[in-house]
Amino acid sequence: MSGLTELQHWVVRHLQAQRALPRDARIRSEAADRLTGNERLEPVEQLEIYREQFWLRHTASLVEDFPGLGGILGQGDWERLVEGYLQAFTPSSWTLRELGRRFPDYVARFPDLAQRSLCSDMARLEWSFIELFDAADCPPLDLQKLATLPADVLETGHIILNPALRLLEVNYPVADLRMRLLESRRNGHEGRGVELPDPLAQQLVLYRASDRRLYHRPVSPEAFALLSALDRRLSLVGACEHALAAWPEHAERLQENVAAWFQAWARRGWIVDVVPGPAASVGPTGG
Repeated sequence: MSGLTELQHWVVRHLQAQRALPRDARIRSEAADRLTGNERLEPVEQLEIYREQFWLRHTASLVEDFPGLGGILGQGDWERLVEGYLQAFTPSSWTLRELGRRFPDYVARFPDLAQRSLCSDMARLEWSFIELFDAADCPPLDLQKLATLPADVLETGHIILNPALRLLEVNYPVADLRMRLLESRRNGHEGRGVELPDPLAQQLVLYRASDRRLYHRPVSPEAFALLSALDRRLSLVGACEHALAAWPEHAERLQENVAAWFQAWARRGWIVDVVPGPAASVGPTGG
């Protein structure tokens, strides 16, 4: 390892330290050997400025990306969670957009976290919103084309869902909770007075609309199973069969509503194309 490479590794290691560097006599001595300092700052104080900026920049980014999760947790739990995450997963991308990619998995495994299931749902929701914000644009489905498609193409072709759409199953109504927490934050209350909800399983469709805003809509379990199968490129007929197998007790409701659902999903921009082709295979419905 060259001298420059060794110095770079030494600097990066200490930028990730959780506590102030000038308190450590060994680091002060090492910094004096490696850095120049100036008339105003000792070498270790120079390094400390960059260490503080590393933590401020990355923790501020996570606060902005996961405001709902931050609103659930108190300051102490949030700081403990974020510090542990940044220690476990050293930032490796040039863009802060990728900083929280592993955060939902980390939250789900974090020890002694109050409201773990609620926090895990919120983290998964907020990362999905980040992905939706940057998802590719796609022109809406031409409803005239939909009306004139031969029945066999509609039934056996690939149903293409909008890339700016995500399907998410949660144990708590975190999308509504997030809206209340953001409203409290905008009013300067930082989540104070927002009551945490009781468990309530939901199947959510998250999507970015033509106005570039992000929305959520709960759907029934059988509609969610149908959309999940379509997301796996199953034909409409195959997707209906899959949803019926997953929710046989809801067979009548599914059969009565599937045509209206399909038209509504096309109007909302959830479905963007129907492509002729053989049906794909699909496994059990995912979460």
